[in-house]
Amino acid sequence: MMNAKLGIGWNRLAVPAASMAFALAGVIACSTETTTPDRLLAPTASFDLTGDPNAGALEVCKNGTAADFTVTFGGNFDAADVTGGITSAGGNSYTFSLTAGQCLTIYNRPIVGGVELDPNVTATVVETAPSGGITFGSVTATAEGNTSSTDQAARSGTVAFNMFHDARITFVNVPAPSTGCTFTKGWYRNNGSSTIIAVDGRSVSDEQAIFAATPGKPGSVTWGDDNNNLNLYQQLLAALNNLGGDPLAGPADVDAAIAAALAATGGSGTTITVAAGTDVSGLISVLSSFNEGSLTGWPHCAD
Repeated sequence: MMNAKLGIGWNRLAVPAASMAFALAGVIACSTETTTPDRLLAPTASFDLTGDPNAGALEVCKNGTAADFTVTFGGNFDAADVTGGITSAGGNSYTFSLTAGQCLTIYNRPIVGGVELDPNVTATVVETAPSGGITFGSVTATAEGNTSSTDQAARSGTVAFNMFHDARITFVNVPAPSTGCTFTKGWYRNNGSSTIIAVDGRSVSDEQAIFAATPGKPGSVTWGDDNNNLNLYQQLLAALNNLGGDPLAGPADVDAAIAAALAATGGSGTTITVAAGTDVSGLISVLSSFNEGSLTGWPHCAD
């Protein structure tokens, strides 16, 4: 099987004797791999990363959201092997974009001196411009029989590969939730009073009174000496109503702000308390941005 394969593979190449010896060593080293009539060697079935008909391919995949990337090649890089329609950024660097769920082969079948028998090529791929409103998840890098590494903080993955072995780098981002729209606390006061649902242990009538309260017209509502305490709790109630009462249904930073506001506020009925040391203004900033439709994936609802 090996001789038949080598006969097919090398008939189309002018290979010096030294190269042939190196090739045989490579075949022995990869003896666990299967062979097919149209290629020198194929990846093992358990590590067929790209599904490409040529071994020695680098594939980059994107899950979650679209994003832009740069790749910088090293080692025995040959520009003739760049594929996938990526764009030169000068030297050994290129740029490209991927949509959510897309995989793209960006380098294929390394060649040196016209002979498909080169040592390793290296590549570092960096996510440079993810689409808005996302949370970075992870980057993984896998190189069959070669080295690979990742830098999560830099959103990069580095692999080495050659004509015998494929490599893949996969980036994952978490899209911002996009399951609804939001109303402001003023809308719940003036237009949406009948849509209010019971949250945070308050009755609908308690919330209606709290939304209606202002520093000049508190009604039955009390909130201590700081008027920001009232604003904070009104923003909290609006956010919870916008999420249908689920404090974990919004963007991650909003969910965190809701959790912090719920932990810091208390009272019952129309009495509002806020724990000392609470970052009231910071929580108001996050919650009001959400309620006002300023966050990606959560636009302001049409009144």
